[in-house]
Amino acid sequence: MIFWVLLAILAVVIYYTNQHYFSYWSNRGFPYKEPTFFLGELKGMITMKKSFGDFFTNLYENYKHKKLLGLYFSYRPTLIVNDPLMIQEIMIKDFTSFHDRGFPVDEEIDPLGGHLFILAGQRWRDLRVKLSPTFTSGKLKGMYPAINSCGHVLQDYIGKEVKNGNNVFDMRDLLARFTTNVISSVAFGIDNDCINDPDNIFRKMGLKIFQPNFKQMIQDTLSMFVPKLLLSLKVKQIPQDIEDFFMSVVKQSIDSREKNKELERKDFMQLLIQLKNQGYVSADKDDDIDDKIKEHDNKKLETKKLTFNEVAAQTFLFFVAGFETSSSTSNLCLFELCRHQEIQKKVQKEIDEVMKAANSKDITYDMLQEMKYLECCIDEALRKYPIVPMLIRECTKDHTFSGTKWTVEKGTTVFIPVQGLQRDPEIYENPMEFRPDRFKDSPTGNGKSDGLFYLPFGDGPRNCIGARMGKLQTKLGLATILSKFSFELVDKSLLTKEFEVHPNQFILTPKDNIMMKAIPRQ
Repeated sequence: MIFWVLLAILAVVIYYTNQHYFSYWSNRGFPYKEPTFFLGELKGMITMKKSFGDFFTNLYENYKHKKLLGLYFSYRPTLIVNDPLMIQEIMIKDFTSFHDRGFPVDEEIDPLGGHLFILAGQRWRDLRVKLSPTFTSGKLKGMYPAINSCGHVLQDYIGKEVKNGNNVFDMRDLLARFTTNVISSVAFGIDNDCINDPDNIFRKMGLKIFQPNFKQMIQDTLSMFVPKLLLSLKVKQIPQDIEDFFMSVVKQSIDSREKNKELERKDFMQLLIQLKNQGYVSADKDDDIDDKIKEHDNKKLETKKLTFNEVAAQTFLFFVAGFETSSSTSNLCLFELCRHQEIQKKVQKEIDEVMKAANSKDITYDMLQEMKYLECCIDEALRKYPIVPMLIRECTKDHTFSGTKWTVEKGTTVFIPVQGLQRDPEIYENPMEFRPDRFKDSPTGNGKSDGLFYLPFGDGPRNCIGARMGKLQTKLGLATILSKFSFELVDKSLLTKEFEVHPNQFILTPKDNIMMKAIPRQ
């Protein structure tokens, strides 16, 4: 009898607890999605039947008629914002109310986690100001010879393999080996050859970071929806062997350059060493005028020099964000060029004309800037396949959206469904068609909407700081190989159907390898 009484009491407690927590959005007058008992939308995440991008795209497609929608991840209320004007308010107009991503990090446990992507508040702002001058056009131009050298290795490798009768490639893997070469060169000052040596330690570490597994998926999900739980449990986010490797490489690079000035290079590592030793990045003659002003702002922060751990963390971020996103973009752009041979030929014609006009067999930095149609193809690939398909912001102070009575409370997580927006037929005509001409005279692809809806690199003060670098290596890699080779899909069924997205990855990644055949151009 006592057992049944206790069970009844427990049931009543659970019921009213459930009712209390799941009435959060209705009590505040927000439109919301009815949650599944206890788990809410978390149920859809932990089953791993869909990728993060597809999960939020599905929500967007079903509820896009609502400007915003309240969700529950277990008992944690979160918000998905579908309206481009409200997104503009979050990302730009009222950025001060949404300047953080809401990923707390314990730098004693994860020293490599103290990087620009995760840091919050004033610390993020100070670091952003310091790092911005490292990605100016002048600085990228100085790094270009190292990047171009990696492009030659890629081109020569494909030529050698084709000559030996091996003309079929997993281009995602090969392009990732190319971008790993680039990043290890400009971020660490180490000239690797992951293209000819796929077992190179840098490539192995890159693979391990993005290797999908159940444990990492659960950990990523928890860090997104209940981040303070992992923090309180002292759960280490970055595996120890990865941390040890990057800490060691950064230390060796810094020590060798500070002991021997002849080893200094025009690369990201050298700029970070400046931030470590003098607290600001020195401007040079090729930098934009406004970047010289930024240097002056940096000098105001001169007393706040970067620590070794901060240098290591930014280098780690540059490696992680730099090689995978750019290689995936290059691969998916090339995939679409294989599906549309007429577009591929048009790109090659542009490359040929630019090289002929410059009377050069090598692609220079300035020549890349003239390849406008190739850039349109990359922009369109980023529209159809946003590598980061969903953005996250945390409300940092109570905020009432303009013209509404909806007030978002401090601490609320906000999701922006990038993939859903960029594939919305009400914004882009026939969005699943690959049409580079959308971007011919528009940086947003002539989308039919006001506000923000094209967000492959985010937008506003917290946009991707390395966007220009990512575009540069993507454009160079594609221009280099397309100048010598044409490409076709091995699996002809992919000419008319979309590939399946990997369900265990945060970024947009094909579930299966997409094999391509390289054909020497005459």
